[in-house]
Amino acid sequence: MSSRPKLAFLAQLATQTDKFRPETCCIVGNYYSLKSEHEKAVMYFRRALTLDRNFLSAWTLMGHEYIEMKNTHAAIESYRRAVDINRKDYRAWYGLGQTYEVLEMHHYALFYFQRAAALRPYDKQMWQALGSCYEKIDRPVQAIKAYKRALVANMAYIEPSSSFGSSVTSSAGDLATNVFLDPELLYPIALLHEKQSEFEEAASYMELVLAQEEGPGSIHPDELPLGTSHLENEDEGVGGQGTGVTVTTSKARMWLARWAFKKGELKKAMEFANELCEDGFEVEEAKALGRDLRSRMEGKGGEF
Repeated sequence: MSSRPKLAFLAQLATQTDKFRPETCCIVGNYYSLKSEHEKAVMYFRRALTLDRNFLSAWTLMGHEYIEMKNTHAAIESYRRAVDINRKDYRAWYGLGQTYEVLEMHHYALFYFQRAAALRPYDKQMWQALGSCYEKIDRPVQAIKAYKRALVANMAYIEPSSSFGSSVTSSAGDLATNVFLDPELLYPIALLHEKQSEFEEAASYMELVLAQEEGPGSIHPDELPLGTSHLENEDEGVGGQGTGVTVTTSKARMWLARWAFKKGELKKAMEFANELCEDGFEVEEAKALGRDLRSRMEGKGGEF
């Protein structure tokens, strides 16, 4: 059974039990939120607050609805009321960060994301938001650190001797090869290293992005620039499952093709380009690169 029928059943049950409870109003509001009927959801969250002005969840959930409705002023007010009730409500702090991001006030957003991450240090979403925010205010070093914190946020165990576990400044070689790593985090880390002219490190992260297509263990530790650490993930990458070809992995493959071309490794670049032509998302660019590579190789008498 999907989420909507389950929530519909729960809302009906709660309404039959006691429709004048704030919890009931929040359940019904959540149901309408799931149906994208945000005005109705707000109405029920307001009913919950009429019954109990200090009902924390109603303020936070109403803030989420106002974000969906693009009413940033009301969203900020709702989240602030939630924070006034409970300073440890990480959802309200995170919501404030999101709202100020919508307003493109990234320094304000950074402050609120920092508060949310302090309350939820093992939540990948908090650190990913922080990394994105640092990136937007042109602080690449801090962005890389935040993205790396996001990478390990959900990992169950980090070997004590791992430099990556004790510090977020380590390189791609310090990451485990036997666990799933989110390519949506690896890719921006690679681009940030490129931005700082750390091309070898960027290439290492791009290779890690590709490795996630097949899942954990698809890169041998000897292929990475530095020694590896052994991490275990409790809920991702189990059984060698990978992402398959995605837009992000295709972008990484194109980056590596251009990088190989720049280094004069024409055969390797052609392999990446051919792979993109077969099942990638950057087909036109790959074809253009392939033509350039063929003309270059023909000029060298067909030698690689």
